[in-house]
Amino acid sequence: MMEKVLQTFESFPVQKFLDGKSAWTGQVLKVDLSSGEMRVDRQGEDFYRRYLGGRGVILYYLLNETPPGVDALAAENLLIFAPGLLTGTVLPGSGRHAVGGKSPLTGALASGEAGGFWGAELKRAGYDAIVISGKAQTPVYLWIRDGKVEIRDASHLWGKLTADAQDIIRAELGDKNIRTALIGPAGENLVRFASVMHDVNRAAGRSGLGAVMGSKNLKAVAVRGSMNVGLANKEVLDETLKWILSGYKTMMGWAIKYGTPGSVRYNHDSGGTAINNYRDSALEGIEQLEAKSYFPKFVTARDTCYRCPVRCKTVVNYRGEGANIEGKYGGPEYETFGALGPLCRINDPVAVAKANELCAAYGLDTISSGGTVAFTMECAEKGLLHGFDFVPEFGNGASLIESITRIARREGIGDWMAEGSARMAQKIGKNAIEMLAVAKGQELPLHDPRMKNATALGYALSPTGADHMHNLLDNFANFPDSDVTNRLKEMGIDAPLPLFGLSDEKIKAYMYEVAVKHVFDSAVICQFYPYEYRHLCAALSAAGGWEVSIQEVHQIGRRIAIMARQYLLREGFTVQDDTLSARAFYRLKDGPIAGRGLTIQELKQGVQRYFELMGWDDRGVPPPNIS
Repeated sequence: MMEKVLQTFESFPVQKFLDGKSAWTGQVLKVDLSSGEMRVDRQGEDFYRRYLGGRGVILYYLLNETPPGVDALAAENLLIFAPGLLTGTVLPGSGRHAVGGKSPLTGALASGEAGGFWGAELKRAGYDAIVISGKAQTPVYLWIRDGKVEIRDASHLWGKLTADAQDIIRAELGDKNIRTALIGPAGENLVRFASVMHDVNRAAGRSGLGAVMGSKNLKAVAVRGSMNVGLANKEVLDETLKWILSGYKTMMGWAIKYGTPGSVRYNHDSGGTAINNYRDSALEGIEQLEAKSYFPKFVTARDTCYRCPVRCKTVVNYRGEGANIEGKYGGPEYETFGALGPLCRINDPVAVAKANELCAAYGLDTISSGGTVAFTMECAEKGLLHGFDFVPEFGNGASLIESITRIARREGIGDWMAEGSARMAQKIGKNAIEMLAVAKGQELPLHDPRMKNATALGYALSPTGADHMHNLLDNFANFPDSDVTNRLKEMGIDAPLPLFGLSDEKIKAYMYEVAVKHVFDSAVICQFYPYEYRHLCAALSAAGGWEVSIQEVHQIGRRIAIMARQYLLREGFTVQDDTLSARAFYRLKDGPIAGRGLTIQELKQGVQRYFELMGWDDRGVPPPNIS
């Protein structure tokens, strides 16, 4: 029988952190699973001021410690868990952290953020980040507690659903409050859009990071910490704290009431949600998915993240005809409703909620799952799939649920779908390629680029493939006093901006907003709070003991955007990849966005204008040695 503990390492946080005088420890844990070697990178103040944490730290290590062109599923790829400078501090919304590596879905950057408690717990355990290389000979998991690290046998966990594996880990280590980052069977089976689940119901969902974790034979990272994350100057943060705590019920009323599921009907009715794989303008029965109908039947509780009073997360418990749904897996967010519902022409809330539960249990990205299933449904509808014992059908909730299981297990047509829609289309041929809704090989989120044209530009330029979080959503900059509008005003943009079109002012707005989103995802802080630059300046100054200006915040975000572009170019991407697939240019004949959308030429012109504003050449290459 294999020993439970295979390797042990122990380090201790620097005294400055222990004394509560800083928001970082200066310790980045390095783990080589091939050799079992563990050590610490010591980083100083300049490192945190330049990169903050999160995506900035992920890009630093990918650019400096991975070979160009590395296979994303090879031992040489890195899997990086990176809280940020603000993670675990007293600031509400500071429970988030980032996970990154090279994406097995796109070959580009994989960088996703997850909420909950895991990131704060890692910092309380004494580490600012974990950089994992190599591949264990047999399944393992990491156990980190207050500076001590163990590589432990996970053979008995391999093949387990996420909640079952978490229960076993907590029982084995004798602590029900342990926080886990782990994969399910989808990650073990190297599904290219497998996610890393945190405490079972918070996903670093996009770009296949779960497959990177599975390729290393790493089932989980369990953490527990007892130290407090400090601040260099808490008084600097007091005004921002008072602003949040006194006004969050008004500012965040939408999140308190319904969370992101509350936007299902609005996004459908305004044209923001793609339907029937981008071919329809309305879904019959959409009222069954809207919050006022869905919540009384399915939502039994609300969940929250570290130090957050909002409780925007839903807990779905359901016992009824055709399905039992477990509350421990949380509940669907807006993106999940859109991807597993209207995109697949499904209006059955039981099917959507069950599919969401299965995605959490197996460890699958709900956006790419829905996008790939919808693509496969259309391929089946058009007679392009032959010789399979099962293919999914539009509007059929049972076939959606069956598809999720087959993808995770790579069974039958699920083995094709597990590669993602772009690879699947290449296998099928030209007719299938014309049905794709992707950017750089990643399925589009549920913010239709035909309605949101700055978002379309962001999908095309994203270093991770299509993503809505490090982006500008046009409708959020379209009304007075939104957080986006206020931030743009601070940068001299004449906001609010028109909803449709891609004007020069909107491209400038995109440049500023994508830079600040990189700051959010590096700091790491929740984007749902309506932070303006002045709040970010106060938070970063308080954490680091610095005098951070609005200009420096923008410069940090710009630096990370440049690093992300450098990584893309290094991995073989060119300006020809800064575009969208065919369905983004498909025109609807009716509905709120009938006939709308950018042309291919308008998108190209927008890309070139962004390059000019950033000071890059017409191939999107930044000049050397820019800070």
